[in-house]
Amino acid sequence: MRFKSHKILIAFAVAFLAICRSTSYAEIIFTSNMRADFTFTTVGTTLGLPDGTVLPFTALGEMTFRIDNSVVGATTMNFTNATGALTVTSPTGFAGASMGPYSFVGGQLQNITYDGLGNINSGNVVGLGMLWEMQLGATRLYTKDALPFNGAITGAPFRIGDVLSGAPEFNVFLDTGNTLTDPLVVIGRDRFLTVTAVPEPSSAALLLICGLGGWALKRRRCRVLVTSTS
Repeated sequence: MRFKSHKILIAFAVAFLAICRSTSYAEIIFTSNMRADFTFTTVGTTLGLPDGTVLPFTALGEMTFRIDNSVVGATTMNFTNATGALTVTSPTGFAGASMGPYSFVGGQLQNITYDGLGNINSGNVVGLGMLWEMQLGATRLYTKDALPFNGAITGAPFRIGDVLSGAPEFNVFLDTGNTLTDPLVVIGRDRFLTVTAVPEPSSAALLLICGLGGWALKRRRCRVLVTSTS
């Protein structure tokens, strides 16, 4: 009777381990220092700027990426998430604003190749889509459609100099609390995400100065926005 109980326990343990193996999930998770470059062209005067004003933006920060690695040696993998927080360094009036993806949509890493140790040493990012937002004081700008990024990468984690970009124009809206009536305020163009090294102390100091320099302008701009949207 005791022998039969042992057999039952062993069978249960084997079945449990099999279930664990079948439901296990592996991911590649890494964080990269990123520089975002893009251009805004204002639509109307809601932001307190003349219609058609062209503003080239730069933002610095970190982004974290997650890739499905459950199939060993796969040549195509799905991105499962992309998050991040960047700080705008220019133009001056927007310096110190925070920006980043607020919702992940999807994307793939295709044409993956490996080195002799099984590490990824090349691939193509295809359709890495995220919804983006920018917060400037009490003012929030956001996209309603995902912005896809594509590009050749030299490793996962991404390596310094890898560039992801997107060509299509994108619409940016002002958050007034109603997504059905939020006004279109910006057309975005020429977006790039470039993997960079950790900012040097001088760059960090410049970022702080830019943020402080734009603080007063930010407060003034917020008052203009409240007046123009009320």
